[in-house]
Amino acid sequence: MRRVVIIGGGITGLAAAWALRQTLAPPEIVLLEKSNRLGGCIHTEYCGGFLMEHGPDVFLTRKPEASQLCKTLGLPLQKTNQDRRGAYLRHGRELYRVPEGMSGLVPGKILPLVSSPLLSRRGKLRVLAELLIPSKADETDESVEHFFSRRFGKEAFSTLIEPLLGGLAGGEAGSLSMKALMPHVLRLESSYGSLLLGISRGSTQKAHSSLRSLSGGLSSLVTALESVNLGSIRLAHEVTEIKKTAKGWEVGIADQVSLQATDVILAVPAWSAAKITRSVNPELTKLLRSIAYRSGTMVHLAYHQVAPSRALDAYGHLVARRETGSVAACTWSSVKLTGRAPAGDLLFRIYLRGTDLSDEAALSQARTEMTVALGITAEPLFTRIHRFPAALPQYTLGHTERIAELRNKTSSCEGLFLAGNYLDGVGIPDCIRTGLHAADCALHRYEENSSLARED
Repeated sequence: MRRVVIIGGGITGLAAAWALRQTLAPPEIVLLEKSNRLGGCIHTEYCGGFLMEHGPDVFLTRKPEASQLCKTLGLPLQKTNQDRRGAYLRHGRELYRVPEGMSGLVPGKILPLVSSPLLSRRGKLRVLAELLIPSKADETDESVEHFFSRRFGKEAFSTLIEPLLGGLAGGEAGSLSMKALMPHVLRLESSYGSLLLGISRGSTQKAHSSLRSLSGGLSSLVTALESVNLGSIRLAHEVTEIKKTAKGWEVGIADQVSLQATDVILAVPAWSAAKITRSVNPELTKLLRSIAYRSGTMVHLAYHQVAPSRALDAYGHLVARRETGSVAACTWSSVKLTGRAPAGDLLFRIYLRGTDLSDEAALSQARTEMTVALGITAEPLFTRIHRFPAALPQYTLGHTERIAELRNKTSSCEGLFLAGNYLDGVGIPDCIRTGLHAADCALHRYEENSSLARED
């Protein structure tokens, strides 16, 4: 009997299991998750009329995989509040509106940028000088910091782009790869010689990519995928290793009898996959271990009928790294999406870099941020603190080459497929896409083998 074992019960593994079931003759599917819950970083919590997202709260529709899967499963998409669209940057105790048209760190409109109080006159002139800066002569990988400093100047990078990067990808801009994170921006430079020139000719994507969520929280998608995979899911099953056998794979499980499988889909973080594959291929394991990860802490603060010192007319605000050691961003959750708090109440979530702070210290930094940025000094109705150790992969310099080599090594391991946010994008649509692709590869391999068997 053909059995596909999926290791990892996050959105990637669940999407792979769903895809395998869509065939006329699906294989036996076993999904193994080491924890007692599904969804990975997607984690919705309800409390007293408040809806909290401890992980991602929205996804992009520009990448269609998530929205298409939701529609297929009968889950209506929820729009963000369009009249509050936009964000602020905090410098000192002041909040400054992010210039209109900023998309993927690239200015989509020139006028809002050069009229922004965020940049000095000299900084604005340097931004305009981007039109005269020659494009890069070679194709060697370049860090995000070096690229944007080269194109727009150091002031624009540190004042505007670096805080936006912290809210999008995090990590150290000096080590993050442009080739891996923003190949479309590199193509813009290559084609037009100038990013501003390319934008003015309408060569970029729309300035505002559509953001969507689910009215019941993103865990609604996890629940829907769980319901169509009932009987296949085994929680509290930690995979310790996989071994190649004459008939396929042996999947070792802590305190459990090993499973035999014809195919294995690894839908876990790269560092976890490295532990599982140590008996398969040392070079494969080494490549998986080389992928860096970032940790983070999410602090939710719920308030009952408080009055901020400023209008809440955006999705939230970001904080430059030079302003604080830990706070990277604050989402004004009950403003960004309806149904996140009871009428008249407010819900905020603050993202802190790292997981080293104690609960008391994390909460102290979060409350200080509320005071400094929004003038809220009241005692929260309640708080929640969630930590995500080694959760977000960092696409550091050389990432595309590492992934290409990783895929090359995996291709020699017949019946083994990789999926996850360390491959081709860190968002929910990216995770779903890699899960669907891994399932498709497993099905294609089976069809090929069946065809060869019939010919023999």
